[in-house]
Amino acid sequence: MAYLSEFVGSLIFLLGGYSYMCNVSLKKTLVGKLNYIELVVAWSLAVGFGLAIAVVMGGPAYLNPGVVLGNLIYNGLSIKDAAIYLLMEFLAAGAAVLLCMVFFHDSFKASPEESKRGIFSAYPVEKNMPLNFVQEFLATFMFLFLVFMGITNVANPLVIGAVGFASVAILSLTLNSTGFSMNAMRSVFSSVWFAILPIPNKNKEKVDWSYQLIVNLVGSSLGGIVAVIATTYIKNKLG
Repeated sequence: MAYLSEFVGSLIFLLGGYSYMCNVSLKKTLVGKLNYIELVVAWSLAVGFGLAIAVVMGGPAYLNPGVVLGNLIYNGLSIKDAAIYLLMEFLAAGAAVLLCMVFFHDSFKASPEESKRGIFSAYPVEKNMPLNFVQEFLATFMFLFLVFMGITNVANPLVIGAVGFASVAILSLTLNSTGFSMNAMRSVFSSVWFAILPIPNKNKEKVDWSYQLIVNLVGSSLGGIVAVIATTYIKNKLG
């Protein structure tokens, strides 16, 4: 059940965010135009509900490869469990992309000129790889630090969901100048599925693999690992 909870929580998180991105990126939808406050609320709700449902189902609610790796390195998570959790996250990313392709099939077909890759992965406003790497690392660390410290000694799914919502919202509204993803599952895993699946009107649109691998994989994963280590150390010191 713990493994299944990782899949379900990740799927809810990703599907909620990707669905909003489809609505504002494609033609023939009921939203049609990006509103930043709506975007923040959509992703915050998606993260919050994903965390809450994963906890309700009895899982650790990692929902982030960096968190899985951090617990593997510092908290005694076994290699087997880490591999299965990462697999669940990867499959959830694929399911989320596939479901968006089904639900928004007509909208994809009606949008031959619109970019599709940004629906499923984060890219910067201005590409500057060294700076973007630092931003991704810091944003991921700060987000997860807020989440882990905010749910210390709390097992209530509603509280955990609310902390996830608030953490995404505060960072998005105050610091997001580059489109960081803070999660390799959200961008890198989904980019693999974007490249594989026959999304209508993809038009040979290419994934920027150098950005995805260096910034969104390595940068966010390092941020997650450091956040796990730092918060575990602080909690142990506080008793």
